[in-house]
Amino acid sequence: MIALPYSRNKRYLTGIDWIVHVLNYMTMRETGAGFMSQVVIEVAGDLNAFVVDNVLNTFIKKHPIVNGCFSRDINLAPYWKISLDKKSEISLDTMTLKGDESFDVIINSLEKGINTLFNNKKEHIAFHILTGGGKSYIAMTFDHLLFDARNAEAFLNMFQKGWEGVEDSGNMTITEPAHLSMWMDKFKAGQRVNRAFLQIADRIPPRVLPLPPGKKNGFKFKILSFSRKVAEAITENAFNQAGYLMLMPYALSASVSALHEIFAGRGFASGNYVIPVSIDTRKKEEVKRQVFFNNVSFFIFKVEAALADKFPELLKSVKEQMYNQVKADLPGDICKASLLMRIAPLPLLGSLMKIYLKGQIASFSFSYVGETAYESSCFMDNKIINIFHMPRVPVPPGIGIFFQQSKESLNVILSYLDGMLTDEESGKILNLLKSRLGVE
Repeated sequence: MIALPYSRNKRYLTGIDWIVHVLNYMTMRETGAGFMSQVVIEVAGDLNAFVVDNVLNTFIKKHPIVNGCFSRDINLAPYWKISLDKKSEISLDTMTLKGDESFDVIINSLEKGINTLFNNKKEHIAFHILTGGGKSYIAMTFDHLLFDARNAEAFLNMFQKGWEGVEDSGNMTITEPAHLSMWMDKFKAGQRVNRAFLQIADRIPPRVLPLPPGKKNGFKFKILSFSRKVAEAITENAFNQAGYLMLMPYALSASVSALHEIFAGRGFASGNYVIPVSIDTRKKEEVKRQVFFNNVSFFIFKVEAALADKFPELLKSVKEQMYNQVKADLPGDICKASLLMRIAPLPLLGSLMKIYLKGQIASFSFSYVGETAYESSCFMDNKIINIFHMPRVPVPPGIGIFFQQSKESLNVILSYLDGMLTDEESGKILNLLKSRLGVE
């Protein structure tokens, strides 16, 4: 059962939703394509693209929310306008595999999907199928205006349940009020966020890699997939070096250490590292109740460059910052403060962040999500081998690292705007990450 919002054709945006809209605007301005992502399901066997297309279109038509768009109410609060009469079909393209392609060739083919613009402002989902030679990949490119990473997985899980003939008995809601009250509470939250950003700001800008020229640059991806056994070893390393349930700060510290080598190789001699972090550690039941829109928490870390190659000190600094931000509820304050910004034009929040950091946004972005929300061991009738993501990270900074847990593996994704890294540098980052995670 789906609870419709207060009006049948609108759902007000939360503070987190609004931040994502700002990131989407900034990325669209820099690259011509917005803040999109792609979830890829690798399966054994050949998929019948014709059958997949028909079944997907039938499923999508039951969810008109996917054809919504951003609008403003008379009270200036932004909302998601749901088109109840939308009848268009989803986009699906296919590619035939021979069966002997390397994984790098597969990733290059999947990159075409994530770098393809949606046809219009009401299209937020597109599918791509690579099949043949006994293995297939079904990729759903999605708009972060509509889903976060685990919500996209949960949406595909809803499709799979329908395919299996199982009715979802849970209560899923898209209800969200306008949040047009308690202004003093939001204002005080904004003051606390302002103080937090002032603590991060330095006299000189943070270290950043220059964006390549041109506005048609697509994203490139490098992916590490660790088996369950190796993932358990990484978790054990995190426990031993960082403490219980400290995989996120351990992974973030490893990422800082790996990228520091690239910055050092480029000759950067000044500035520290600023890393915005998004985390989703919701329980699966929570994901089922909030399948649409965004439910991540945002943190922001500063790492002194002098600590970047001293892993124990680096890890200690990251942990302390995480403890302090959790204790102060910085993610909650960011969400509340963003509710104040919603009546302003989209460029404003990004411009304010640049003021704090001397015209820059961040050194790189980092994401950590919990175990996959996709529950079935199959997609349609094909057994799943792996589920991984290919996110277009916000631009700027245009480079990010994404940790995501599948059922049988831990996936680490390096995402970067084409031209920001050489092939040698991207390969070096993966090797350094393996070393820092203790799985050489």
